[in-house]
Order: sequence, then C-alpha cells, then structure tokens
Amino acid sequence: LINLLGGFLTAASTDTGKIAVNGVTVPHLSQKSWQQQFLYIPQAPYLYHASLADNIKFYTPDASDDAVERAVAQAGLTQWVATLPDGLQTEIGEGARGVSGGQAQRIALARAFLDQSRRILLFDEPTAHLDIETEVNLKETIKPVFANHLVFFATHRLHWLNEMDYLLVIEHGKIVEQGTPTTLAAQNGAYTALRREMGGDAL
Repeated sequence: LINLLGGFLTAASTDTGKIAVNGVTVPHLSQKSWQQQFLYIPQAPYLYHASLADNIKFYTPDASDDAVERAVAQAGLTQWVATLPDGLQTEIGEGARGVSGGQAQRIALARAFLDQSRRILLFDEPTAHLDIETEVNLKETIKPVFANHLVFFATHRLHWLNEMDYLLVIEHGKIVEQGTPTTLAAQNGAYTALRREMGGDAL
C-alpha cells in the first residue's frame, strides 16, 4: 500500500480498484507533482556517498547551514555529529555504510524537519530492525514530525497504533478491516486478534 501511495508500484488492473486524490481518480501516483508533496521514510533510508549535511539536504539542497543545524537538533543527532571528525561535513558511505540503523533513521527524520513544504509523510516500518531501546528513543523523535502532516504509517509494532487516528488492517495483501482504534477494538475482529496474538491487549 505504501508503495502504491508513493507511486513506486502501479495497480496490476484498474478492475481491482482505483486510486482517488481529493475525489479525482488517477491511474497511478507516479506523477512528479504528487511525489513532490511527500517524504518517504523506509526501513533502511538511502544515504549516498557525500557529506552528512548534503545527505540531510537531500530534498532541500539550498537549505542554509542554520536550518540544517536546527533539523539536526530536532532529529536528535547533535551529540553524534559532535563526535564526527568533520562534523556535518564528514563524508558518510553510500548505502549508509558506517552509520547505524538508528542514525540512518534520524538522518531521514532530519530531512523531514528540514523540508516543511512536503505535507505528506510515508513511513514504511521505520523501526522494524532496531533494538527496543533505540526504537523507544527514536519514537520520541518521530512523533513531533507528525504535527501538521498527513501521515501514512505501515507497521507491525503495536505501540505505534495508539498514535494513529485511523487504521487499515491488511491480511494477505487485502484490507480486511478499517476504522479508528476504538471502533476496531469494539468489533473483536482481525485487529483485536492481532493484538492478542502479539500480546498487546494491555497496550
């Protein structure tokens, strides 16, 4: 679903459904005008061989140094940057070599803090491969990014569900339930079964 929303995939057949934006049906979401409206934060954010500052300015190459430093602080990267030999000008490896999973996610978040023009955020399991301590710390950094944005968040982590206004429950590639967390909890269906299976009744 995230790949369809991002325009990375197109529907195999228009007979199986349609995509509509503001009530207007579109054949796919790979249009440049649509993709310029969102930020995509995957499980493993792509970092290329360049300075840390340039990686953070991925969407906003003309951003000022002050703006980058503010984004770094908001993303919780300040202490780490202080340990780097050349600070924000330190070159990091292509594909995030030499950067931990948590640091890569924070760099992706810094991109989001830096570019306030994109009002849609697509998160694809952003904490799936992190240890629990890193995930808890990162969650507190991610939550402020949600403000004033439309957020699509794909996750198997139950604690994230309490942060969402509306849920789509997907099984075997199909949406089997949708609604607010409170509504779905009252239905005792796929959503509540998932929570029980993953020990989430008390969450």
